[in-house]
This record gives sequence, structure tokens and C-alpha cells, in this order.
Amino acid sequence: MTDSEARAAPGPTTPNLGDFAGFGAKRIETFMHVQKQLVEIFEQLNRDRLARAKQETELASEFAGKVTSARSISDIMTAYQDWISKRMTLFAEDGRKLFEDSQKVINTTMRLLSNGR
Repeated sequence: MTDSEARAAPGPTTPNLGDFAGFGAKRIETFMHVQKQLVEIFEQLNRDRLARAKQETELASEFAGKVTSARSISDIMTAYQDWISKRMTLFAEDGRKLFEDSQKVINTTMRLLSNGR
């Protein structure tokens, strides 16, 4: 290639600053959207936890009332069996809910990471 051919050949393109600004704005917009989703998820988790704590308190109060009003060991054992059965159901629900909530957070975070590239 001669010197004049080298000068005539197109050089590397100059990056368009508008493209960079648009790319940056899009990333920030995506980040803000995902942040908003995460805040909404965590707010819902807090509401769910408060409702669950209230449910636990009501269950314990109900159990205490049954034990207090029991007339025999059999009544106490029936109250205990009822209480433990409800507790185990709530415990299973807690595990399922924890898994679902974790998946929501992971999926939202993965969306942020995949859009950030």
C-alpha cells in the first residue's frame, strides 16, 4: 500500500458521543427500574413478615386460652396437638414463602445483571 492509499483509506471510526450517552442513560434507567422493583419486593416481604408475626401471636394466644380453660390432661393434650399441627402447617408455609421470595429477589437481580452488560 502506497502512502497516498494509506491516507485515502478510511480510519477507525470516531465514536459518537450520543451513542455513549444513550447507552449510559439506558443502563441507568434499567438500574433504577430494577431498584424500584427490589424496593417493592422488600416492602411486600416486610408486610408479609408482619402479618405472619401477628398470625403467630394469635395462634399462641389461642393455645394459651385453651390450656387455661382445660379441665383435664386430655383437653391439654388435644389443645397441644391442635397447636402443633397448626405450627407445622405455618412452618411449611414459611419454607415455601421463603423459597418464592428468594426467587423473586434472585430473578430481579439477574435481570439487572443481564441488562447491565
